[in-house]
Amino acid sequence: MADGALADLERLLTDEREAIRRLDGARVLELAGQKQALFTLICCRASEARSPAFVGELRALMPQLRRNGVLLAHARNILRDAIAIVTRARKPEALPFARTASGSTLSVRG
Repeated sequence: MADGALADLERLLTDEREAIRRLDGARVLELAGQKQALFTLICCRASEARSPAFVGELRALMPQLRRNGVLLAHARNILRDAIAIVTRARKPEALPFARTASGSTLSVRG
């Protein structure tokens, strides 16, 4: 079970990284559910999951877990910024240009 769980986890992390890069939110959520189920299974088999070898192999996956977390944070920020830009573009009063009697002027205050 332990070897299979770690192989499954490594595969899920690779799939998750690709889904994050594609900004495929539905797939990221699907994989998150699979990871949760896998961790639940691992915890249910606590005696096997506590073996020093298994713990060491699980720790070896930590950099991949961190990298995916960082990618998720960056993807979230990129999408948040894109939404803010699109939202502002739809509201003329929120654009950095002020309308005056003589035309448009650029607001340096944003």
